[in-house]
Amino acid sequence: MAHQDLGSGAAARMAPAGLSKNEIMVWETLAAGDDPLKAYEILDQLKDRGVRAPMTVYRALDGLEGKGHIHKIDGMNAFVLCNHEGPHLVQTFLVCESCSNVKELEMVAVEAGILDAVRKSSFEMNTARLEIKGDCEACAA
Repeated sequence: MAHQDLGSGAAARMAPAGLSKNEIMVWETLAAGDDPLKAYEILDQLKDRGVRAPMTVYRALDGLEGKGHIHKIDGMNAFVLCNHEGPHLVQTFLVCESCSNVKELEMVAVEAGILDAVRKSSFEMNTARLEIKGDCEACAA
């Protein structure tokens, strides 16, 4: 069973302010489960709420990601809620290759090192996403 570690629990969190109706539905779908979800899994869960078009979900995901409320886990092509209070440039995840457990980490030293290296290279960074793959504690036991 996949698990997204959100610390205080997503179910207790309210959708962020300033979201469109579709963004709220997608955010709530991600918050209701423990698993990282792919776009078509979200669409399947929203069909009973009148969402039929994949583009509706993709636009909502793009909007939520652009606002820093969710993250895409590239290696899984799935989405998780952000457990930070706002957008951040460096995103770090532990991804279990056995059960798809995803845990977002806040790594201040890593972020500082990346931002410093980027500044020194005169590169304009949009985002950095580090996915550390291995086995979670439950799967490694």
